[in-house]
Amino acid sequence: MSEHIVVAEDDRELRSFLTEVLEDAGYAVHAFGNAEMALSHIAGGGPADLVVTDLMMPGMRGRELLAEVRQRRPAINVITITAFGSIDSAIQLVKQGAFDYLTKPFGTDDFLGTVARALAESRLRREAESSAATADSPIPGFVGASRSMIDLFGLIRKAGPSQRSVLITGESGTGKELVARALHATSGRPGFVPLNCSAFPENLLESELFGHEKGAFTGAERSRIGLFEAAHGGTLFFDEVGDLPLTLQPKLLRALESGEVRRVGATASRAVDVRVIAATNKDLDAEVGAGRFREDLFWRLNVVNLHVPPLRDRTTDIPPLAVLFAGDRPITPEAMSMLTAYPWPGNVRELRNALDRAFALSTSTSVRPEDLPPRIQRSGQAAVIVADARRRQVSLRDLEREYIIEILRQVGGNKTRAAEILGLDRKTLYRKLDEYGAESGLPG
Repeated sequence: MSEHIVVAEDDRELRSFLTEVLEDAGYAVHAFGNAEMALSHIAGGGPADLVVTDLMMPGMRGRELLAEVRQRRPAINVITITAFGSIDSAIQLVKQGAFDYLTKPFGTDDFLGTVARALAESRLRREAESSAATADSPIPGFVGASRSMIDLFGLIRKAGPSQRSVLITGESGTGKELVARALHATSGRPGFVPLNCSAFPENLLESELFGHEKGAFTGAERSRIGLFEAAHGGTLFFDEVGDLPLTLQPKLLRALESGEVRRVGATASRAVDVRVIAATNKDLDAEVGAGRFREDLFWRLNVVNLHVPPLRDRTTDIPPLAVLFAGDRPITPEAMSMLTAYPWPGNVRELRNALDRAFALSTSTSVRPEDLPPRIQRSGQAAVIVADARRRQVSLRDLEREYIIEILRQVGGNKTRAAEILGLDRKTLYRKLDEYGAESGLPG
């Protein structure tokens, strides 16, 4: 069943664009030209799983719509859209309960990513409120039956209510932010404020974190609160904390230890109550050893460590995840075998992307092998070759020969492309072809 998204946007072109993007992504959209009409839909019990609203509109503003939604249907998350000059107001709205904000102009991927995260948190919160799960059962909003994920669910339940700092580690695409939001959802704190440490240049990051006073630097025409103050009482999430500039790390450490922040250009500090969660895909032990990350900050963040395992290490989770992402579309057994055989270097994010691609290109009502990206088809076919070779008990030499011939057939005899897929240079491929006498097995 499609999730319902209410859009309040007075700009007709932007409203049409948002509607088209959301509908193409499979959502049901209810678009309105003003906040009053959107509120009437919501207050009347109309379907709504998420609200996307412009901040500045004639009549009722986005701020007022947020307040009404929070009062009438608090389970619905709200995303605000703002012009660059209104970022301060958007941060205040996050503090008042908005899920996140987007600054114009924004990209389609950023928009859909924010929407997906907002909906995931809503589902997690609703399910957490409606069911009292056991300690080893899956966290609402997560899919996973592997032992490693069940262990992770248990740790999230234990660490969530604590006020201790948590460091989430894992490869890119494993779902570290979802873990952070699950921790927050079980913490009892009201607001979740995310910061991608790799998204800001070093000279702007300090102001983003701590805020600044009017005249603190060129272009600082008015005072502005930072994310620490915006997250007061809630959770501040440092995504990709391993990319935090070394020059800023002592200031972050001081804020964490003292519970106080000082805006750029200010003389006095301000007390903040913030629970910090950080995530990284880097080996911070190695970063500390290389002098790129402070050891004292590492231990201050790493009070509790949660590791999200890569998808290749929990292949039993691939089928239920694929079914979740496929929605109403069935996946053929042959396609599921290919999905299970693929190593997923991009992890859960890559799996979802692969199925989104299959939906966009498929002319069938089901997901078939030919709908999957070529790299997954090749991996699945290679797995079939290996399984068949194991059954026939062929030698490693014969297995390699069969695999090389199969790859060459798939690329129509293009040796350059085959060498890239096989991870060989052209000279090595030619030598193996001569050694095995495999040229006769190639397409003409």
